[in-house]
Amino acid sequence: MDEDQELDELRRRLAEAEETLRAIYHGAVDALVVRGPDGPQIFTLRGAQEPYRALVERMNEGALTVAPDGTILYSNRHFADLLGCSLERIIGKPLATFVAPHESPAVEALLADAGGRSVRRELALVRADRGMIPVLAAAGPLVIDEISAVLLIVTDLTAQKHSEEVAAAERFARSILEQATDFVLVCDRAGRITKASWAAERLLAVPLVGQLLSEAVPLDLADVGQATAPDASADAFLAAVLAGKSFHGVETRIRHDDLSGRHFLMSAGPLYDNGAHGIGCILTLTDITDRKRAEEHQTTLVAELNHRVKNILAVVQSVAWQTLSNSSSLKAFKDAFDGRLKAISLAHDILTQIRWGNVELERLVAQSLAPYCDPQRKAKVAWSGPPLLLPAKAVVPLAMVLHELSTNAAKYGAFSTKGGSLALTWQLLDNDTNVQLTWTERGGPPLASDHHAGFGSKLISRVIAYDLHGQADLHFEPDGLRCTLAFPMPVERGQGLGPALARIRR
Repeated sequence: MDEDQELDELRRRLAEAEETLRAIYHGAVDALVVRGPDGPQIFTLRGAQEPYRALVERMNEGALTVAPDGTILYSNRHFADLLGCSLERIIGKPLATFVAPHESPAVEALLADAGGRSVRRELALVRADRGMIPVLAAAGPLVIDEISAVLLIVTDLTAQKHSEEVAAAERFARSILEQATDFVLVCDRAGRITKASWAAERLLAVPLVGQLLSEAVPLDLADVGQATAPDASADAFLAAVLAGKSFHGVETRIRHDDLSGRHFLMSAGPLYDNGAHGIGCILTLTDITDRKRAEEHQTTLVAELNHRVKNILAVVQSVAWQTLSNSSSLKAFKDAFDGRLKAISLAHDILTQIRWGNVELERLVAQSLAPYCDPQRKAKVAWSGPPLLLPAKAVVPLAMVLHELSTNAAKYGAFSTKGGSLALTWQLLDNDTNVQLTWTERGGPPLASDHHAGFGSKLISRVIAYDLHGQADLHFEPDGLRCTLAFPMPVERGQGLGPALARIRR
């Protein structure tokens, strides 16, 4: 029976009781059959005061006769039991004495309205122990020996209110589960699922209510086992929760083909009723797959950063040592070392900007030669070649090679005079598996006959040979230096970049 049906039944019973009492008072009833705690009983009423009183006393509702001023003239035993006090403390007292203070205006209105018609209102009575009890009061006019009074029938609504509260709590819990974005399950004492959130059923794609938790959600309890017992099973875990043990923030997984790559954070704990008796448990799972992947990615990045830092320190240490070994003075060491550090820094700036991905060779060339493209130098600088991408590991070696070639040109070659020029070209050979880069200077100062390769030339050869696994050929011709670099490279062609690039700067 739902709430509306219960309320209709209470109203019907009140109406019957009210009409019965009115009929009794007016002598219109000879006898009544009353269903009391001891079964049906027959009461003869006409001219019989005691049977009438016995009838009223056996009613399941409280019955009152109230004077117009609110004084209680008569009360049956059931009303006294509702209040938890004796009849002597009720009869002769104002009705408002037994009603919650905030209900006083409602009582006055009830008695006033009941003088001319039948009315019903919900009230809160105050028991002898100061507890509150909700009731439905039905009142109507009554005349006794030509004296006006009010007939009042009081029905206890405690059970009904409790049912309403339970239903409201059930609706509230259901609304929470329907809106919850996390995996939430509620189980009874047998470990059977009684409620499941929408997210839980969506995750597993099957109805969960009515199934055993250990069968419907096969948890991988490796981490939970460390907190309970090395051989903890799903059944043992559930038993521990139902016994009162709680778990919070335990990483776990679900043994399911579609969820093999998912990670969850689990919390579980017992549920208790008002009497602190265990009635089941609640379990929640929060998907932390993205967080785990982020943590793994961060660990990888830290390891990679550590590797790169060690590499760059090794490069700096080697450059510093080689530069010092081949410097004639402290100033010469400082100038050469500062320039080489700037070349390394330039390469790292480019790599950082593109997050250590592939770098366009044209971009590296442009930024390396930018200091020598100043119009005031009046040196002609040109570069051209097909668009191609260099892997990150090739960027620092090539930046150092371009720095050494540029420094040499600024000291002895094309960049040291106004009439000098540089042509830098690159191309792909052998089915795009090898790169050939050609550096050609013209118009620089004539080279001395005893000119020989210095440390910069040796550095270029070593970098190309050891870092890029290629070969460097340097020819100091009368018209200027000609350097050819050839090395294998797993390059990626640029897409959508149009024809071969050709940039000329003055």
